[in-house]
Formats: sequence, structure tokens, C-alpha cells
Amino acid sequence: MTTSTAPANPLRDPWVIPGLVLLAVLTVVVALLYRGAPQTAAEVGSRTWVAVAPDAFTPRVSRARERVQAAMRAAASGDTAGAIVRYAEAEGEAWTARQNAGDSTQTAMATELWATATLDRAELMLAAGAAPWYRGDNTQLLQEAKAAVQRVGSVPLAPATRTRATALLASIERKLRPGPLEWIPR
Repeated sequence: MTTSTAPANPLRDPWVIPGLVLLAVLTVVVALLYRGAPQTAAEVGSRTWVAVAPDAFTPRVSRARERVQAAMRAAASGDTAGAIVRYAEAEGEAWTARQNAGDSTQTAMATELWATATLDRAELMLAAGAAPWYRGDNTQLLQEAKAAVQRVGSVPLAPATRTRATALLASIERKLRPGPLEWIPR
């Protein structure tokens, strides 16, 4: 009588197949979560699953509006740098929503949201970068604000938004003039 000492088949272990199935499910869940690109723990909830859906416009607009609200709260509490960052995030989300728009109405709505967030950020940058005439301005910050407003002027906008952008651009250009020359109209 001979006894076989051949190793047992590793797939016959009762935990291997369920473990592999669980690993595959978790991999799919992580991939979907990563695709939704949540930026806070609160977004890991149901909104991330909406972002995975074929309609990428609605969740992007929703996130952009949430970022604008967060920026407004930060600005109201005196956190200008935090507000500028939140407005920049809102711009990114709104621009992505604009790219994912299904029709001209959605494109116009996302464009206005993007332009409003950009102009709000530029106003904060103007306030943070401008100093009295006897002190030096932060010209780099003012140049960034000017570039942002010029980007807004390059897309089709509602007349009120275009007027706001034009006035803000003139104000930034005035602040970029040296010393007391900012008070002299052109």
C-alpha cells in the first residue's frame, strides 16, 4: 500500500474563491470611487456614485456650486486665501461641466457659473494684491487676476457678466499702474 503525499490543490481551500471574489468586488468599488474623484469625505457618499453615471454634467455643476458656497463662507470668515482656493476649485468643476454639457442651455449655465466663480476669485485677488499707493502692490497676484478676467472675456457671456468682467479688468489695470497714477483715469 502506498500513500500519496502530493500537495493539496490550493484552490480547494474553502476561503480562496470567496476571498478572490471579495477582492474583485472591492477593486471595482475602488475604481468607481476613484473615477468619481471625491475631494472630501462627505463626497464619498451617494454623490460620487452619481458622478460615475454617464451624465457627468449634473454632479460637476453641483460640486461647483458647493465650492462657491464654501468660498463664500471662507471669505465671510476672513479666510481670503481659502476662499481663493475654493473659487479655483469651483472654476475647475464648472469648466469640466461645461465640457460635458449636452446642449447649449447646459453650456450657457456652466459658462456663467464658471465666469462668476472666476470673477469672484479675481475680485478677491485684486483686494489681496492691491495696496495703498505708497506701498508696493503684489503685482504677481494682480497679473494672475488680470489673466483670469481676460480668460472670462474670451468666452460668450451674458451681457451683465461681460460688463462686470470689463469693469473688473479696468480696475485691475488701474491698480497695476505705479503709485498715484492709479487714481488718474485713462
